[in-house]
Amino acid sequence: MEESVSKHPSLPRPNAGELKLENSQRLLAEARRLVPGMTMTMMKRPEMFAPGAFPVYLARGQGALVEDVDGQQYIDYVCGLGANSLGHNHPAVLAAIRQHLEEGLLHSLPTPVEVTASRALVEATPGAEMVRFFKTGADATSAAVRLARFITRKDRIITVGYNGWHDHFMYDTPGVPSAVAEYTRRLPLFEEPEEAALLARVEQDAGQLAAVLLSVPFNRVLNRDFLHQLRATCTKHGVMMILDEVITGLRLGRGGAQEFFDVKADFVCLSKAIAAGMPLSAVAGPTQHLTKISELQVSTTFGGEMLSLAVCEAVLREYREHDHIGHMVSLGRRLREGINARAERLGSPLRVLGYDGIPLFRFSKDLAENAKLTQPFQAGMARRGVLLRRDLNFLSPAHTVEQIDYTVDMVEEVLRENAQRTATAA
Repeated sequence: MEESVSKHPSLPRPNAGELKLENSQRLLAEARRLVPGMTMTMMKRPEMFAPGAFPVYLARGQGALVEDVDGQQYIDYVCGLGANSLGHNHPAVLAAIRQHLEEGLLHSLPTPVEVTASRALVEATPGAEMVRFFKTGADATSAAVRLARFITRKDRIITVGYNGWHDHFMYDTPGVPSAVAEYTRRLPLFEEPEEAALLARVEQDAGQLAAVLLSVPFNRVLNRDFLHQLRATCTKHGVMMILDEVITGLRLGRGGAQEFFDVKADFVCLSKAIAAGMPLSAVAGPTQHLTKISELQVSTTFGGEMLSLAVCEAVLREYREHDHIGHMVSLGRRLREGINARAERLGSPLRVLGYDGIPLFRFSKDLAENAKLTQPFQAGMARRGVLLRRDLNFLSPAHTVEQIDYTVDMVEEVLRENAQRTATAA
C-alpha cells in the first residue's frame, strides 16, 4: 500500500505486513470459556470472516472508521450488521443520548418520548398511522405474525428471507418442536422464476394463510411488477402482506422498500437503522390493523426505554433533513461499478450485486464455494484496512468517495495477490 494514504484522515493507517491479533486472540480464548458460541450474535463469529487473519474484537469507531483492540484501523462496511445507519459516534446520536440521559432510562409509567418517537416514525413510514416499539427485529416480526393471525383468523404463514430466530421462522433448526413446521412455509426468491412459485403457493394455501412475511433478497433487485402482483393476490384472498424491513428500512429509501417499489404493505417491521445502533424495533401500519395489537398479549418491559426512542427521533430527523439515501446510493454505485470492472478485467468471479446502498459481494452462488473463495479475500482486505462481510455489506452517510476509491484499489490489489498465490501453488 502507498504510504501517502495515511495523510488522508478518512483513510485507515496503513499496516505493515500481517495483522497484529494478540489482544483479539486473548479475548477470544477467554470468550470461548465464558460465552456460548463465543459472542452474542452468530454473524459476528470469527468463522464468518477469515479466522486467524481477521480482527475479532473492535474497540472504538468514528465515522466510517473503526479500530480493533490491537490498534489497527479499518474502513467499516459491516456497520454493526446494518444497524449503524449514521456511522460511528455520530453527533446527532451523542446529542440525543446526552440530552435525555439525566431524565432516566426507563420509568414506571409511559414517557413523552414514546409519543414523539411514534409520531416521527409514523411520519417517515408509508401507510403508517400507528406504531408499537420492541427491542429486536425478531420481536417485531413475531408480533407482526401474531397480529396477522388474529386479524385473519388463519394460522399458516409463508416467510421469505431471514425473519429472525424465533420458533415459527426457524422451525427446521434444533430445539424447535417439529409441530411448528406445519404452520410455516419458507420460500426462496433468489432467482426470478421463484416469483411465480411464490404467487402460486399463496393462491394454493390462501384458505389457511394468515400472512406472507417478506424480506427482499439482496443478490438481485426484485421486479416491481411482481411485488404489485403479490400485493393484489394477498388482497384478493384476505392474506396479510407484511414487509420485513429490518434491513431495508432507511436504506432502500427513507420510506424503505415500500417507497422504493411503490408498493403498500399491510404493515411493516423495522429495526437496525431506525436507531443507529441502539436496540429498537417496531411494527408500523394503518390504524385498522395496528390498533388490534392492544387486544393481544404482546408486551415488553423495555419497549419504552427512553434513550433508544430519543435516538430514533434524532436519526429520523437526520434522514428527513439530509439526503443520506442519495449519498449512500451514489457511493454504492461507485463501489459496484469500480469493483466489477476491475474484477472482470482480472478474470475474477467476484461481483458486487443487488442494491447500491446494500452491496452484496459474491464469488459463487454455491455457499460453500463462496465461503472458500471469500476468506482469503477478506483476509487480504483486512490487512489493507478494510472490513467486509462475505455477503451483504453496508454503506453509511459517514463513508466518503475517498474511502470508496481506496476500497476499489485494494480489491484489485488483493485479487491480483490471491490469483498469483493460487497460480504459484498450482
